[in-house]
Amino acid sequence: MSIDIYPKFRELKISDAAVFDQAFKDRPPEISEFTFTNLYSWRLAYSLRVSLFDGLIILCSESESRKRFFNPVGKGDMKAAVEKILKDSGGIFFRLPEETRALFAEDKRFRIEPDRDSGDYLYSASDLTNLPGKKYDGKRNLIKRFKSERAYEYITLNAGNVALCLDFEEAWCSLKNCDKVDGLSKERLAIKDMVENFPLFGLIGGAIQVNGVISAVALAQKLNPDTMVIHILKADSTIAGLYQTMLQEFISREGSSFRYVNMEQDLGIEGLRKAKLSYHPCSMVNKYALSLAEQ
Repeated sequence: MSIDIYPKFRELKISDAAVFDQAFKDRPPEISEFTFTNLYSWRLAYSLRVSLFDGLIILCSESESRKRFFNPVGKGDMKAAVEKILKDSGGIFFRLPEETRALFAEDKRFRIEPDRDSGDYLYSASDLTNLPGKKYDGKRNLIKRFKSERAYEYITLNAGNVALCLDFEEAWCSLKNCDKVDGLSKERLAIKDMVENFPLFGLIGGAIQVNGVISAVALAQKLNPDTMVIHILKADSTIAGLYQTMLQEFISREGSSFRYVNMEQDLGIEGLRKAKLSYHPCSMVNKYALSLAEQ
């Protein structure tokens, strides 16, 4: 299905997958938002709409009063596209990668602001597997404790068994009151889309069974040739060491061909930030907001 030409926008559709996948292949992304999996699964949360501007795919989020645009996708004159859309809309480009920030760094007509809460955590896949050195003592001890106390089975997820994720998600949500927490409710819908489109999205999945019950799950995929991005990583928080074991098992079994693992952002949530920092990222994938300076 063709994408409308700017300034017309339409809803993002599942039939757009091939167009986006080709664009990401032509210009491999660094930011975690840029997989079709992420964009489509969160399309309702973002009120996401799509258009085509001189060969570049433009994504507009109408979830707030001021229109927000993602970094243009594909090959083309990025600076010209961003400048035109900002002037037309009075909106803002958000979660921009470093390469786009650099295009506007010396242009005083634009305001550039760092967005720490949206920065992605990037880890060495080898570190997450081997947990080397004293700084990972706590993680290794938790894993050792879990393995000594629990009989468990690791399962690679595929199109035939990935629906097990939904059973786990329902149990997890009943404990976390997902229906009463907006972010968790939206995540629940996103996971459903990922499960239903598992082969199309090219997802990688794993789970751990404890006493025959799925108690931890992970869903991920290739972000670029060097990096796997983890979209979902959850575990029963009442079982000590399960989360740490799930992550180590998943990376060692499913992520061995990648050099890096992107574990997305913390959204400014204090507990999530502390947890992600505790795994000692090798770097952050910085992101920025861009708007017209006179606004």
